[in-house]
Amino acid sequence: MEEALEMVRVKDTKERMAGVERLRQVLEATTRSLSAAEVTALVDACMDLLKDSNFRVSQGALQALSAAAVLSGENLKLHFNGLVPAVVERLGDGKQPVRDAARQLLITLMEVSSPTIIVERAGSYAWTHRSWRVREEFAWTVTAAIGLFASTELPLQRVLLPHVLQLLTDSNQGVREAATSCIEEMYAQVGPQFCDELHRHHLPSSMIKEINARLEKIQPKPQLSDGVGISYISAEMRPSFANHKKNSPKVKIAQRETSFSSGDNESAEKPPVPINVFSEKELIKEFENIASMLVPEKDWSLRIAAMQRVEGLIFGGAIDYKSFPTLLKQLIAPLNTQLLDRRSSIVKQLASQVTIVPFTTYLSGILGLKPVLGL
Repeated sequence: MEEALEMVRVKDTKERMAGVERLRQVLEATTRSLSAAEVTALVDACMDLLKDSNFRVSQGALQALSAAAVLSGENLKLHFNGLVPAVVERLGDGKQPVRDAARQLLITLMEVSSPTIIVERAGSYAWTHRSWRVREEFAWTVTAAIGLFASTELPLQRVLLPHVLQLLTDSNQGVREAATSCIEEMYAQVGPQFCDELHRHHLPSSMIKEINARLEKIQPKPQLSDGVGISYISAEMRPSFANHKKNSPKVKIAQRETSFSSGDNESAEKPPVPINVFSEKELIKEFENIASMLVPEKDWSLRIAAMQRVEGLIFGGAIDYKSFPTLLKQLIAPLNTQLLDRRSSIVKQLASQVTIVPFTTYLSGILGLKPVLGL
């Protein structure tokens, strides 16, 4: 890694780009944890690269930091005060690839740290940022975070809802639309009680009417049978530091290995929302869209959503179509690619699908995933 860090400090743009790519490759291939000194050197170098005039350099720096976050453990948290604001600034970059990389890094930091901590720190800069792009991209980031973490940690009522509601009156239409999508995801996660919480904020009747019209088209996700889930009614919210230790990378790996061997994980406990298709043509289109999402270049939250969509199709009766086995075989390469991802959420989602009875029938002996996952 030292050699790669030296390469990124050169003045020549092409050499610097090559250095950033080399740094990313080294980090993605590394299996050991990074020392405190290595993390400091990496963050210092990347903080300069984030300001680079060449967008590919700043994009590569964000991707390198995402790869490093999984390896850094507690050492990276010491740099959050400077790193998080710098990443928020890149949400307003003029190039979409840089904005995408910044959103991915924030989500990765939530995974290895605490969603609440990252949302609070990033939000203090992003919610009222002078750039509408930052406000819009952060709203989309929060929407992804709700879908990924809401049922386990993120106290939406205290941290998110007031800020999201404020964005509904933003001067920029893109920001308003992103905020509305965020509210839709909240409703999908929480259910009808979310509407009760909205009324407590005394929104204008015209706004309530518009929101209700959007929410009527959404089917809330099933809640856990034991009653555990998100509550907007309770005044007691889990402290933002409650999962500080259990969210460390080492503990996450141990938890993942335990859940895989026992077949008991969150995804398996919470049944997927059925997705109905009404023709072979529609099913083929669904699988084409899913395959296009299961590529390394896509944000990992989008890849998880794509895998969850496969579950939804199965529970919606897609296996009754004659073309289903053939279409599923086309996902062999894309699904196996997900096993190479370092993030526990990706592999956990894939493992949860293998344990679904209808899915197992086709995956056993076809994809060869179960031996790899230890199932």
